Formats: sequence, C-alpha cells, structure tokens
Amino acid sequence: MRQFHVLLALLVAWLLAPLAIQTGGTFNLFIFAFINLVLVVGLALLFGYAGQISLGQAGFYGIGAYMAAILSTRMELPPFIGLIAAIIVPAAVGYVIGRPVLRLRGYYLAMVTAALGLILHTIFVEWVDVTGGYSGITGIPALSIGSLTARSPLIMYYLSGAVAFMVMGLALRLVDTAYGRAMRTMRESDMAARACGIPTSKLKAEVFALSAGMSGLAGALYAQYVGFVSPESFTIDASINLLLALAVGGVSSLWGAAFGAFLLTFMPEWFHELQNAYGLVLGAVVVVMLTLEPRGLWGILLRLRALLEKRRQVAPA
Repeated sequence: MRQFHVLLALLVAWLLAPLAIQTGGTFNLFIFAFINLVLVVGLALLFGYAGQISLGQAGFYGIGAYMAAILSTRMELPPFIGLIAAIIVPAAVGYVIGRPVLRLRGYYLAMVTAALGLILHTIFVEWVDVTGGYSGITGIPALSIGSLTARSPLIMYYLSGAVAFMVMGLALRLVDTAYGRAMRTMRESDMAARACGIPTSKLKAEVFALSAGMSGLAGALYAQYVGFVSPESFTIDASINLLLALAVGGVSSLWGAAFGAFLLTFMPEWFHELQNAYGLVLGAVVVVMLTLEPRGLWGILLRLRALLEKRRQVAPA
C-alpha cells in the first residue's frame, strides 16, 4: 500500500511541475522520459520479474511506431485507432514468436532476441513501399481531443505522463498478484515453477507479449508526438540502452526501472558538454555503480533507508 501512496505523491508533483518548467526543451525531456519509462517498465516485467532477457525491444517499439504512422497517414484512420493497433500488433507478434524463442535460456536467448531486433530493423529499412526506408514516414497526425492536440508540449506532457502513471500503477498491481508471484517463481527456477503447476511456456509467452505491447504503446506515443518515424530510432543500440537503464535503476524493481528511465533520458542533457566523451563517462559510472551495488539505484536507496532506520532504533529516546 505504501508504494501507491508514493505513486500518489508523484502524481501530485507531476500535475504541478509545469508551473516550474520554463522551456519547451524541458517539457520534451519529460515527455521522452515518460515514453522511456513505459519501455523500461515493460522490460522490467520481462527480465527483472520473469527472468527472460530481451535485446529486441526496440523492434517492438518500432512496430508500434510504424503501425501508428501507417494507419493514420496511408489509411487515414483516426490516431486513436493507430494507438490501439500499436499495442495489439506487437503483443500478438511477441506472443507468436515468444512460444518457441523463450524455450532458450541465458545468452542463447539474448542472441536470438538481438537477432529478432536486427531482423525487424532490416524490415523497417528495406520494406520501402510501406515504411519509407531511411526517408521514413512524415506528417503523422497527433492524438487530439477537440481543439487540444498532443503535438503541444504541455498537452503531450500530461498525456505521456498519464500513460506512464497508468502503466506503472498496473505493473505494480500485477506483480503483487498470484500472476506476479508465478513470474518471480519462474525467474528463480523453471523446474520449481513447473513443480508448482505453473505453465511456464505459456507464462513466458504472455509476459513477452505484455512487454512487446508496452513497447508498441511507447512507439505510438513517440510517433504521434514527433510526427516522423525512421529506422534510426529502432536499432539494437536502442535495445541496449533500455537494458542499461534497467540495470542502472534496478533490475528487480519497477521503481528502479522508472528511476533508470528518467536518469538515462536526462543524463545526455546534463553532460552534453562532454560530447564524444559522454559514453566513456556513462560507462564508468555504470561499472562503478553496479560493482558497488548490483541492485542499482534502487538498491542504494534501500541501503540508505535501512541505515536511517537502524540509526533511529539506536538513537536515545
């Protein structure tokens, strides 16, 4: 229950934050942070809770973006329809592919999912008649309600934030259910999960589909805000960055995933003066942080809380 109180406090801060935001650039950072949060939370459910690594999330992110783009431009359907399709289609693809692929484990699974991401990226590049190749698709209409359009940074800030809070709330609820406990049991041991009667093959495919659908949702939000999609946004590097954000925030924590998403969105802006040296500094920070605390930022916060509680207990009355 406490984590929902935290979520409520963050919700209030989110509603009031625009009063202190002065520039459109800051709004953009928050918008992309919310989109990245949806991506990283989906990966956290798959990897952190179900124990299934994936290096192909950017491919599903791209499917969602292209679905939203194609349906609203080529087929002239309302953007909301594109948003729904951007969730359903990647989820369906993820489920169909996940049944055979997720029988693999460890680095075999990592290599296969990376190959899947490369295949999808190649499709985005080479299927020029549909995706536009490297020229991409332009003129993607934004979501709108009456006269309000999500192309406005302020409106998109609230829209992407609302989606991020909804996704976070549902994910927090999911991991506290019997379904979430089954995911964690499967993460610890496939054999133990099967002995408990958990259909691990079905469960893996379902979580993979859920993660893919969340990636597709993020892709649709990205396409409808930017108004343009091209293959450069959906490379294997993007998948690695998502995994890096999860590792930095905390693999086994949804809150850690959220922290990691925000941190890796804002860090390039904070250290933009480093230019080409930014990657070197980021790599060093990640190595040092994960060496000292493998649970990432969330683990550091847990240690600090435990230390404060210990000091409170020994303090004289």
